[in-house]
Amino acid sequence: MKRKKALKVAAEKLPKKRFKHSERVAETAVKMAEIFNADKEKCFLAGILHDYSKYDELSKMYQTVTTEKLDPELLQYKTEVLHGPIAAVKMKNKFDITDEEILNAIAHHTSGRKQMGIIEKIIFVADYIEPKRSQPGVDDIRDIVFEENNLDLAVYSITKANIRHLLNKDSTIYHKTLECLNYYNMARE
Repeated sequence: MKRKKALKVAAEKLPKKRFKHSERVAETAVKMAEIFNADKEKCFLAGILHDYSKYDELSKMYQTVTTEKLDPELLQYKTEVLHGPIAAVKMKNKFDITDEEILNAIAHHTSGRKQMGIIEKIIFVADYIEPKRSQPGVDDIRDIVFEENNLDLAVYSITKANIRHLLNKDSTIYHKTLECLNYYNMARE
């Protein structure tokens, strides 16, 4: 899929505010691709399409988990975790995107996972640090990316912050997120 079509696909599906967020994620991802020698086109596409299923009906997401034989543990979660894997399935089935780097980046942009590829890590981080994000600690993570050029430390720091947030809400934590924390805790050194 080319940029123009990806922009159209995202703009037609997402509310304007979410589409603008996706544009900022794509732009941030392209900047990061320059720093970390990653494919800019793949980063742009994954960034603009990452939230494609953010507003899908939950019951249909659960059906997709079952019919596509995705990780059955996903049935314990809601949109926050599900929209990435569901969007990846839709990109493959509906739009014939077969590039595994793009699909993995979309699928894991909320949960992370151990041993992520470069595009996955970039989208995971870009989604968290895009310019309009203002959560506590985001400037520190921007410095880790743009000053220290340490992508693994950024992944670890974001995962740690996400887990703290989930623990404070007494939320269940997806196993891939825990694996991501443990893996990047070791990798960051």
